[in-house]
Amino acid sequence: MGNATSTKDLKQKLSEHIDAARAKLDTLKKDLASMHAEDMQSLQKKRDEIDKRLDEQRQKAKELQADMESWKKEKVAHTQDAISSWQKKRELKKLESRADRAEEYAMDLVITAAYDFEQAEQAILDALAARYDADTASSSPA
Repeated sequence: MGNATSTKDLKQKLSEHIDAARAKLDTLKKDLASMHAEDMQSLQKKRDEIDKRLDEQRQKAKELQADMESWKKEKVAHTQDAISSWQKKRELKKLESRADRAEEYAMDLVITAAYDFEQAEQAILDALAARYDADTASSSPA
């Protein structure tokens, strides 16, 4: 992933990821509102699609977690005194590197949140399927 060249670029990239996540949430809400018992086959298909996407994203999520942990450790080393010293000495490479890592961390968190949302979506669909099974069993004659 390329680093933002300005604060404006970073805001734009983050906004795009957030808007995409918001669109997924809105779609899920609409799907839930329109779902009926006869939609179980459609529900299963959607669960399978999400499961496939989650499998594809699992390794990337692990890599993002490792990158985020690495940044947390780096951040501890970047005390305010060190940052002030870099600014006074105009150590631009260190300041740019710090900015790049902070941007990557922010993007990684947004991407991880989207992955977590997909897991939540899967859990919601699993819960609906389980509730449907329970309702079907309780309404059928013994």
